[in-house]
Amino acid sequence: MKKTDTLVETGYNNDYTVARVPRFFAWKGIIMTNDFYSQFAGNSIKASILSVEILRDALIPKLLGDDSSGILYWAGKDLARQFPVASDDDLVTFFEQTGWGHLVVITTTDDLITYELTGEPVARRSATIKSPDFMLETGFLAEQSALRINCVSEAKITFQNRMRLRISVTIDHNQPIVNHDPATPIEIVRPQVELDDEQPEEAQ
Repeated sequence: MKKTDTLVETGYNNDYTVARVPRFFAWKGIIMTNDFYSQFAGNSIKASILSVEILRDALIPKLLGDDSSGILYWAGKDLARQFPVASDDDLVTFFEQTGWGHLVVITTTDDLITYELTGEPVARRSATIKSPDFMLETGFLAEQSALRINCVSEAKITFQNRMRLRISVTIDHNQPIVNHDPATPIEIVRPQVELDDEQPEEAQ
């Protein structure tokens, strides 16, 4: 980032850790997140993997340069505020729907949550990109914990290979988030499975 770039601060309030990001990354409008999510999550037309990867791993790193990882971490936190989920099950479903991979909660304590992210998206990006960046997912998990526990939370990748990575979220109970109204969680769209209770007719 050049020194001449205009910066803005984002965050909940003065008591909450804020991020400094380029002015062109400060969103100018607010989408109706639940309607936005349900419209696309419930759409049977699958998004092109190529179009997503071009944005994620070709365009954004070029735009952001050396600041890419830090800004993607902040962007993940911002997305978590726009799309808060109510439970770990909803979080797992959301990761699957966004194409981020298969998320599993490994361990949970009062001050530490460890997730493992695997699946085809992780393997594909690791096979085609020299150093794939997963800071968007890392920031998203950090802020989801902050929203649900109401304490400042930060996350980092503690293990990564070509097939999986582990993300540890540290919860700081000494830094409660104040003057913040909890957002209403989005209503997760789940695939409808039709069960056929009728037994096939025996051949005459």
